[in-house]
Amino acid sequence: MKKPEEAMEILEAYDLAGSLRGAAALAGCDHKTVKHWVEVREQAGEQLPGQAARSALVMVEPFAGKVEELVARSGARVRADKAHGVLVAMG
Repeated sequence: MKKPEEAMEILEAYDLAGSLRGAAALAGCDHKTVKHWVEVREQAGEQLPGQAARSALVMVEPFAGKVEELVARSGARVRADKAHGVLVAMG
């Protein structure tokens, strides 16, 4: 059984990568383990909110630091839509 910290790392990796195999590569575990923890989170009702509507013009410069951090933390495996979701959640 995974420690709570390990489960959170797996879920964070899934949120960044957006795929089971991508998250498994980031978290250093099997993709079936990632699937298990994603299903546990979904059953608990702790899903991320749906994708927000896109605006016509997006200013990237104010968020460049956070985007760079996400890319670095994910080993350049973060998907753009997932990084966008993190930025939207930040406001």
